[in-house]
Amino acid sequence: MGMPKLIRRLQSRLRRRQDEREREQREDFLKALYHYGLVCATDELLEHIRQQARISRRALPTILGQLVLEGLVATEPLRLTATGRECALRLVRAHRIYEKYLAEHSGYSPEEWHQRAEEMEHKLSAEEQERIAKLLRNPLWDPHGDPIPTAGNVIPRNEREASAEARVGEWYRVLHIEDDDADCFRLIHRIGLAQGCIIQIRSAQHHELSITLEGEDCILPLAALQSLNLAKLQPSSSEVVEAQKTERLTRLGLGEQATIVGLSPACLGAMRRRLMDLGFVRGSTIAIDLASPMGNPTAYVVRNTAIALRADQARHILIRRD
Repeated sequence: MGMPKLIRRLQSRLRRRQDEREREQREDFLKALYHYGLVCATDELLEHIRQQARISRRALPTILGQLVLEGLVATEPLRLTATGRECALRLVRAHRIYEKYLAEHSGYSPEEWHQRAEEMEHKLSAEEQERIAKLLRNPLWDPHGDPIPTAGNVIPRNEREASAEARVGEWYRVLHIEDDDADCFRLIHRIGLAQGCIIQIRSAQHHELSITLEGEDCILPLAALQSLNLAKLQPSSSEVVEAQKTERLTRLGLGEQATIVGLSPACLGAMRRRLMDLGFVRGSTIAIDLASPMGNPTAYVVRNTAIALRADQARHILIRRD
């Protein structure tokens, strides 16, 4: 191959990549504008949208101008057009349905779902999205509790309540966890906190949040409260009464016996299916059969079968001591 021809091919490839990047930036702006739900925008809010879409200040006027020319964005006030909203919803659907796929059928940790979905939302064709949706049996909600728009851009009705004000000593159900702050979400996932968990606020001071979760005291940055959507529970409610008696299997001692009350809401996908297939289901009696010298793994007897589990697996199994 001659040098001029090779250079032309490289230039063509670079132009295609540049075109793809500019398209992705326009789509990121549409989605960010949709999430803000704006019908107008101050310069400060426009700056927040630019940062969320990861667009440079230099590129913003060009991208915004292109979106206006394409009829996706209108100005004065800045807003999505009907066509722009449809495009944004298609991106939201691709993102959330791919997160659901990662939760159910991959080995990626929850803190990786968002970034991988951010990349794939630009690449999934409508046909690929529908194949994934069919595999997942057309889910209505992503792993964080956000609604997944249908192929026809209909948003499932979300009954999520406004987040209750967190007060020390009170019990709450976690309705939703924001994953936009990757560092905060990583810490939340690390302690096993997920949508559907029941928690008690122990203290909230000195930039530190202390909660009771599945029988354990856990610490998070106080800023983590901004990522949690909480529903307050009455102390006499059945959920709180059961939560007060529930703890993780990792707290069971040698010679003790307990009853399995279920799997943690943080246990999803293949891990959840595997544990249930092994017999770790509600109502089963469980005890330690043999602990390794280092305490990990531990062999448990459940349904007359000895099964060895690592601590990171056993913590997903919730028990009530007999």
